[in-house]
Amino acid sequence: MIKVLLFTASLGDGHRQASAALRQVLEARGATALEIDSFQGTSPLMARFSQFNYEWSTRYTPFLYGASYWWTAGLGPRNPLWKAMALMSRRAALAALREHRPDAVIQLFPDHSLARLPVGWHKPFIAMVLTDYSLHGHWFHEGVNTYFAPHPWMLEPARRFLLDGQEMVATGIPVRPLFLRCDLRWNAEHNGAVGGGETAVDQPYVLFMAGGRGVFPQLESALRVVRAALPAHAVYVMCGRNEGMLRRVRELAAELPRVYGLPFQHNVASWLQRASAAVIKSGGITVSECLASLCPMVLFRPLAGQEADNAHFIERLGAGKVARTLEELSSALKALQEPDTVARMVRACQEAARLDAADRIVEHVFRRVRERREVGLDASGRLAAGRLPVGSA
Repeated sequence: MIKVLLFTASLGDGHRQASAALRQVLEARGATALEIDSFQGTSPLMARFSQFNYEWSTRYTPFLYGASYWWTAGLGPRNPLWKAMALMSRRAALAALREHRPDAVIQLFPDHSLARLPVGWHKPFIAMVLTDYSLHGHWFHEGVNTYFAPHPWMLEPARRFLLDGQEMVATGIPVRPLFLRCDLRWNAEHNGAVGGGETAVDQPYVLFMAGGRGVFPQLESALRVVRAALPAHAVYVMCGRNEGMLRRVRELAAELPRVYGLPFQHNVASWLQRASAAVIKSGGITVSECLASLCPMVLFRPLAGQEADNAHFIERLGAGKVARTLEELSSALKALQEPDTVARMVRACQEAARLDAADRIVEHVFRRVRERREVGLDASGRLAAGRLPVGSA
């Protein structure tokens, strides 16, 4: 049996969703899979502070967050900054290796806690899954054997970060298995669940996705723009875990016809699969879920940093339009009334979607683990005594 540790973090829901997708595939194939938040395990106080700092800076000083992101984007895998940042996670990461002695570690968050393991330590196969369509130096470190990229376009630009012996494979970003099917029971289960007589499947609709935190810029103004640009469509707003946002949307519904607020939804796939379009914050997982659902995107006011990179990538694919102002939002939505435009976006989504990303990643990891066993690597990752490398006579 293969034992795998999934290293994730609590900064946003995306990393945990990708981890959950991989865990389901690993367990379905008979592996033992454990999720580890080494930031939380090393220092809960620092983890909470980091989460607060991320949420505060992206909400109130996005220009500073973006400047720091792009300033550090080109720093190499051995930069001392990454080593210093790994102090927030290294203790728990090493403790997890010592306790579980996994065959493989899959990292889903940029972190250098495993960049250099103590001499003589158990050395598992280490993989890094990039969960944004954005290249940043923080993802790359000395301990990684294989990187999994969201798209083939990223392979060549990433070469400058790769060290000797490391490989990068384009697999896509893992999405949960629920995106592999369309739940026909959804209509009955959601009938009347959103506080209105109509349901989403009774009419065309646009879906607003505010992420797990329920944060969306200029929400009220954006909703008014959608209602004006697409008067025949209803608007559903996924408010995540933000109860204040949910209350506000439901208050707005009193003056904005066919606007509905939704609490946190587990079955996001069914909503996306039936939407005419999604107005989203351009996180890597959200974008991947829209691609998997063949849902055209309007990427509204992406934050400087990885969100802006994700948005640019999707616009380059042709699967969505970036709207940085309310005027651009209106134009993008009106363009969705043109069947040819929608058809092109759906085709672009279909070409870029990687529904089998989790399977491909797991299969690659299993293959590399088996190869290491066949070669005869010892616990520290070196060749066992008396064993020759593959291909040696």
